[in-house]
Amino acid sequence: MKHILLSAAMVCGLSGAVAHTAQADEIRLGVMVHDAQFFEDIIFGGRHGKEQSISVTAEYAIDSPEWLSWAMSPMPYVGGSLNLGGKTSHGGAGLLWRFDLKEKLYFDIGSGLVLHDGAVRTPDPLSSTDPVEVSEFRRRKFTEIEFGSRVLFRTQFAMGYRINEKWATEITYEHLSHAQILGGPENEGTNNVGFRVARRF
Repeated sequence: MKHILLSAAMVCGLSGAVAHTAQADEIRLGVMVHDAQFFEDIIFGGRHGKEQSISVTAEYAIDSPEWLSWAMSPMPYVGGSLNLGGKTSHGGAGLLWRFDLKEKLYFDIGSGLVLHDGAVRTPDPLSSTDPVEVSEFRRRKFTEIEFGSRVLFRTQFAMGYRINEKWATEITYEHLSHAQILGGPENEGTNNVGFRVARRF
């Protein structure tokens, strides 16, 4: 049920964004490997890969308003990720800084907050004497990420290539965790990597 509600909210949000494309500055759609196994003990350590699956992503960004010029003119954005395997999905908002590298290449750095529908924590198998419950609790320990907080920080990076003035492609990476600030003690987090297409208006 929680996945259905989040999916409905994302679809409504995206429909509203597309319906007002005259006001949109950029819409990005893509796919990501959620909780990619690649990051297991290679870069960050930890139990990455517990929820490895595919997610579809969408973001709606607007050009930086004048009142944000003091912060190097970031672009405000809203967006989310819908997991196709029934794993963790999320949605939220934040700010995005873009740096032009060459005429067609650019680099994005983003930071924001998201609300997710995954596990904050899973039950301790030792908390039950029922064999069925113990088995289920053990399964969840090895197949669900323990985020430690319902609200997480989202850090994202993207390398983009402009095909023309309207279209671009991007390789993207995002990290979700609460950084021992928004919750705890669990903080397994997730690292997601993927590809998306951007359309400017």
